Amino acid sequence: MNATETVYTAIRRRLLTSHYDPGTQLKEEALAGEFNVSRTPIRAAISRLVSEGLLTLGEKRGAIVTPWHVENTAEVFRLRILLEGYAATLCAQHASDAQITRMEQICTEMEQAHIDKRPDWIKAMDRGNREFHQMFYEGAGSPHLRLSGRHLLEVPMVIGGFYIYDDDDIAESLRHHREIAKAIRLGNGEWARSMVSCHLNAAMERFRRRSAARD
Repeated sequence: MNATETVYTAIRRRLLTSHYDPGTQLKEEALAGEFNVSRTPIRAAISRLVSEGLLTLGEKRGAIVTPWHVENTAEVFRLRILLEGYAATLCAQHASDAQITRMEQICTEMEQAHIDKRPDWIKAMDRGNREFHQMFYEGAGSPHLRLSGRHLLEVPMVIGGFYIYDDDDIAESLRHHREIAKAIRLGNGEWARSMVSCHLNAAMERFRRRSAARD
């Protein structure tokens, strides 16, 4: 892995795990010193992250961590409703028994994490949630759909979703997951699509309420 790829991967991971707060300025000079490289790979990495929407170019050398506003959130959720709903429909038709079993296992793991509430349980919930939704695309069997879906699932506010949920929100989300998995197990694509739409619309409404409360 060359210097540009190393820096890009490291900064991208930080952005996707909320290492930086929205609006944080990332300076080329500081990053070059931290990663012990010249500014050239830093600029190349920043350019790629800007093209992905994770960073915004600043007035001076460097970039700003892109803030997520209500409008951004709604757009991402609407796209997810369309793509994940379609993927869930295909998943109900084409997923292997092993893939469906893994979805059911994820449901069990997340439910147990919610009960136990061990240290870092929210991180475990977020990881499980991302894998569960990724399974729609895996089971659908469409490489193009999987690629499009992966980008939407890597949006920072999607990854950090469970950090703003209260206990009732989490319980509802887990019930939705179970019903989606059941619909897919039964091969009922329309039921699966409908539940995905219900699930993501509920999540979008939670983000809207939290944003309104902060304002």
